[in-house]
Amino acid sequence: MARIIPNEQFYLGFAPTIVNLAAPTAAEIAAGKELTSYLISINASSTGNTVPTPDISTLFETSIPGTVTATLTADFCRDDTVGVTGDLAWTTLPRKTSGYFIIQRFGRTTPGAAIIAAAKVEVWPILVTSRTMANTANNTAMTFTVTCSVPRVPNEAAIVA
Repeated sequence: MARIIPNEQFYLGFAPTIVNLAAPTAAEIAAGKELTSYLISINASSTGNTVPTPDISTLFETSIPGTVTATLTADFCRDDTVGVTGDLAWTTLPRKTSGYFIIQRFGRTTPGAAIIAAAKVEVWPILVTSRTMANTANNTAMTFTVTCSVPRVPNEAAIVA
């Protein structure tokens, strides 16, 4: 059994608009900005809870699905490249920015290649709540953390239309 290593297979993009979270289009994704090369780590997760449904006729306590919450936090590098893409993650994600993170965790065949139709992706609607610079240290890349609220249910099994 082979282990999946995300290097060179992972994609992170930020799109300003996605109409259908279950089927984002390749054009919507391409209209956004690819942030993969700036990404250090990401934690995009949703968790649900359960609601007990007690029944006095049994010792077993059953439950049904309850509410779901989602969080997204990502760490990025700063970049001093001059030009259109210089410090792209920093300039794209100031506080109060809203949009959609497009995540392809594996399956990308060529680094830097566009996301194509039929690709499996996750679509996370986000609102940046904070953008925090990490402590600065000698001989260390400058990094920052973006924390986001997730105002709508993310689609963790979308297919690019």
